[in-house]
Amino acid sequence: MADAPDDDELVETLIGVFREIDGLFSTVSRQQGLTPQQAQLLCFAQHLQPAFGELATLLHCDKTNVTGLVDRLQRRGLLTRQPDPNDRRMTRVRLTPQGEAVTAQFKQAIGATLTTRFSSWPSAERDNLVRLLQSATTELRP
Repeated sequence: MADAPDDDELVETLIGVFREIDGLFSTVSRQQGLTPQQAQLLCFAQHLQPAFGELATLLHCDKTNVTGLVDRLQRRGLLTRQPDPNDRRMTRVRLTPQGEAVTAQFKQAIGATLTTRFSSWPSAERDNLVRLLQSATTELRP
């Protein structure tokens, strides 16, 4: 059965939103001297202190890619590797103070960009957008 026009419009709109957000994310990460994946990793590490396998899942990549990302960020002094206190076979990543600062700068730059882009929207529309996006995020999670 073919998709209804409303389904096509939903798909195209979501792809468009992803493309625009991805472009902003890439631009801001590069302005901060990071690749987009490095910026994602730092944002995840800020709250989670994830293990390599968890990072691979979050970043939608292979564990070997995570090793290279972590190596580069560690060489820059932005994070450290630490053994998991409950399972010494696992290694977790943790932001250094410099990593915390870079992550905060990145998030501030993304926030400023997005806030500026939506500044002309009435607050009720922005509130509705937040609710819809929160719901959409929940629906998109596996």
